[in-house]
Amino acid sequence: MNSFIAASFSRVRTMILVLVMLLMAGTWAYITIPKESMPEIDIPIFIVNTTYSGVSAEDASQLLAEPIERRVNSIEGLRRMDTKAAEGFASVTLEFRAGFDHDSALQSIRDEVDNAKADLPSGADGPFIREIDMSMFPILTVALSGQVPERELIRLGRQLQTEIETVPGVLQGDLTGDRLDLLEILIDPIAMETYQISPGQLVQAVQANNQLIAVGSFDTGAGRIGVSIPGTVVDIADIMSIPVLVDGPTVLRVQDLAEVRQSFEDPVSFARIDGQPALSIDVRKSSGANIIDTVDLVRAKVNEVSAEWSDLVTLTFMNDQSTEMKDLLSDLQNNVIAAVLMVMLTTVLFLGVRASFLVAIAIPGAFLSGILIIWAFGFTLNVVVLFALILVVGMLVDGAIVVVELGERLIQQGYDNHTAFLKAAQRVAWPITSGTVTTLAVFFPLLFWPGMAGQFMFYLPATMIATLLMSLFMALIFVPITGTLIGKAPEKLPEESPEDVPSAINRVSDFAIKRPGFMLGSAILAILMVFYAYGIFGRGVDFFPATDAERAQIQIQADGNLSVQEADRLVQVVESYVIGQAGVERVYARTIGSVQERTRSNLPSDVIGMIQIEFTNWRTRERSPVIIDRLRGLTENLPGMTIQIEAAAAGPGASRPVQVEVRSNNRVALNTVAAQVEEMMREQGNFVDIGNDTPRPSPEIRLVVDREEAARYGVDMDTLGTAVRLLTTGVTLGNYLPDFADEEIDITLRYPPEQRNFENLNNLRVTTPSGQMPVSNFVQMIVGPAPAAITRIGGVETQTLSADIAPGTTLDAELNRLQAAIAAADFPPEVTVAFAGEIEDQQEAMTFLIGAFIVAIMLTFTILLTQMNSFFQTALIMSAIIFSVAGVFLGLMVRQEAFSIVMGGIGMIALAGVVVNNNIVLIDAYNEHIAAGRHPDKAARRAAAERFRPVILTAITTIAGLMPMVMGLTIDFGGRDMFLGAPSGQFWIQLATSIAGGLLT
Repeated sequence: MNSFIAASFSRVRTMILVLVMLLMAGTWAYITIPKESMPEIDIPIFIVNTTYSGVSAEDASQLLAEPIERRVNSIEGLRRMDTKAAEGFASVTLEFRAGFDHDSALQSIRDEVDNAKADLPSGADGPFIREIDMSMFPILTVALSGQVPERELIRLGRQLQTEIETVPGVLQGDLTGDRLDLLEILIDPIAMETYQISPGQLVQAVQANNQLIAVGSFDTGAGRIGVSIPGTVVDIADIMSIPVLVDGPTVLRVQDLAEVRQSFEDPVSFARIDGQPALSIDVRKSSGANIIDTVDLVRAKVNEVSAEWSDLVTLTFMNDQSTEMKDLLSDLQNNVIAAVLMVMLTTVLFLGVRASFLVAIAIPGAFLSGILIIWAFGFTLNVVVLFALILVVGMLVDGAIVVVELGERLIQQGYDNHTAFLKAAQRVAWPITSGTVTTLAVFFPLLFWPGMAGQFMFYLPATMIATLLMSLFMALIFVPITGTLIGKAPEKLPEESPEDVPSAINRVSDFAIKRPGFMLGSAILAILMVFYAYGIFGRGVDFFPATDAERAQIQIQADGNLSVQEADRLVQVVESYVIGQAGVERVYARTIGSVQERTRSNLPSDVIGMIQIEFTNWRTRERSPVIIDRLRGLTENLPGMTIQIEAAAAGPGASRPVQVEVRSNNRVALNTVAAQVEEMMREQGNFVDIGNDTPRPSPEIRLVVDREEAARYGVDMDTLGTAVRLLTTGVTLGNYLPDFADEEIDITLRYPPEQRNFENLNNLRVTTPSGQMPVSNFVQMIVGPAPAAITRIGGVETQTLSADIAPGTTLDAELNRLQAAIAAADFPPEVTVAFAGEIEDQQEAMTFLIGAFIVAIMLTFTILLTQMNSFFQTALIMSAIIFSVAGVFLGLMVRQEAFSIVMGGIGMIALAGVVVNNNIVLIDAYNEHIAAGRHPDKAARRAAAERFRPVILTAITTIAGLMPMVMGLTIDFGGRDMFLGAPSGQFWIQLATSIAGGLLT
């Protein structure tokens, strides 16, 4: 080590050039590194979807879902299997364990799903496998609204979608709220009956005259001549002119028997922006694309395309993730500037102007070099990386302070600059290296954190390791070398022993060394008092810290098997209470009228609408919990509806804090126990927005066919099904590609809207060899309830109760009370109750962090024992960890913050590596004086006096670097502004508080 330092000092100009190159390269990397809001993580979830239009939820569960469940249930690494079945649709969601091999899991799913295809009905569509990844989450939503015709709004939306997808960095733009084009052939029942033509003849005529005919070519010997028969329709006129019946000179065409019109599929949802009809385009970026640049390009493209649109069309940008990223970057830059100023002011106070300048060099040097490393490893600049950089700013100067302080002291003793800084760097090389390595060692286990929380937080230890590693080079090479070039050595001053100079530290040292028992007892008593006080006054435990959300979501539930129009009227009622409220900037409402869409979106079967709220700027409004509570008060008593309001979740967890899963294959017992658990939650009083996904029965008409009697009439099930579909969704006859569309659209045959009713179903006739025959001759109609959706977890039917936690309490405390109540209840043995959601993530994170803390302690102990070669001194150094843990709880108690499993846990692990650094520096100096023959008491006093300044400085600079984050303070140097409570930093306050409290103690 000393030889390497000496070699570097012999090539000062080369080292300065390397430093300049590192700064330039780091600056370039900082400018060009891809920037995104959340880290790109592998989400271990795959979804297998199968559709079969028209089948009931029960049939979808048995015929579409169960064959897939049986196959995929044995895949290695599968953690959880959720199944949802609704009318015409079944979905199996597969979640794998942490550390899964993505490609291997996907291939296994494909193999098993291919094997299951043989067990599915022949008419089923699919199964289709969908991967869940970060690219699915939009970075920007572009909404079009206004009082313009629906077809015009859809045309503009499709045009804009196409243009957006040409923007570099955009993966795709998903248009939602539009309706698919449809060519409808509406039967004229009177004409059909007059001419004695059955719907089957109409179906056959259209299908026979809309086919792609391949007839080959002639080989003439001198060349080939192709032959073609244009058999497909190209416009409505072609369909209208298709002959259905020819009788002599009389020709009955489609236009004589039906109305042919260009239309849209029946609406299953409606969308509005601030009460105006709307469409939206969710923009998703490509992996690795810069979120800020991509959003800027999309905005520019949208403005360019919309320049010629009517003023009646309003464009709205929502869910802009680049805004959050810009705020974070601004906060990072301002925090770095603030940290540099704090370090310089502190070191000026203790060491002087030159020393403060040298110490400050370490911050941009290590900072930009660390960014260069993470850029080289392919990282993006995301929220976790940014906070890691903010968090580490105060730690980067620890080693530089020790070197500069010793160098300045040696210059005071008469050494020239070169010799002083060379001797200083060589003298403290091993203590600084040991201190840095212990810090790196405690972050190292965090690289192996499993699960989604681990993938989310991986970037924090990786970034800190990179920057701290570069801070070691800054402290031992670049900072002292720069010190050799700045200023001149002062005249030699009389040398005094630091412990002989009267000072507060010497008086404290003398008092403490003479009374070791009293000092040790007082310290232990203080620690115990802190732990005891936290047990009384602490705010409990949570998983991730709560933040002031910038948006919220309202979920509207209603019973009654409503039509989409009826549901929309109820959603508009809720909208009217939200629009115009103080603090609410924008309201995006969506009515959901399809059970299939609810099931796809993992929503309860009785959800009729969702309202997304965007709040105004946080500086001009009340905190989001206050606004949400006010909205709850306005909407909680609306008749016939259940309203749930929750803030947008922060962190990697997407599930609601409370999820209670009631499982049983006895549906009656399942419903009973689920209702009892829900009542327990309501009586407990601290659960809010309780949701229950128990499917509400919806009326269903079952056509029970006497197959023997039907066979006598010559009617099979397919003929009957076709006849019924003419009254419901219609019969698809094929498709065609019109001039105005980019994709083929379906041709559908059905009765006019006024004919699609129960009366005509009861009087329905089908064509038989004997003529038209009423289906009542062989069909019995039974009306009864049927589940709108069926949910299974692990193959067992399940109902899930979910909720949020009321302010003033914690998830851990409320779940303990609920678990006790459930344990005391007398539930049937075939029913099981399990807790999922955030508590699962909590337990997984806590288990890992405890293990990581133990590994960090062992690694630190091994490193220190290697340097000190003394069990006693190693244990003495590590005693600081106990004090730091007390400091964590003390800081949280002062701020009245709950202990966050993730943030508090990481803080304690980080402290285990950081707080030992001061003890290493102190005891290293003590050992030096003991080796020089001094008495232990005198060696201790001298070490304390010599190391007082670097110890205090390293602690103060780290705490000072964190204080803006602890206080929620942001200083905008560019805008000459200062404010408290920015949402961009609230997520990290607990971690900063933990580290600052531990260091201070």
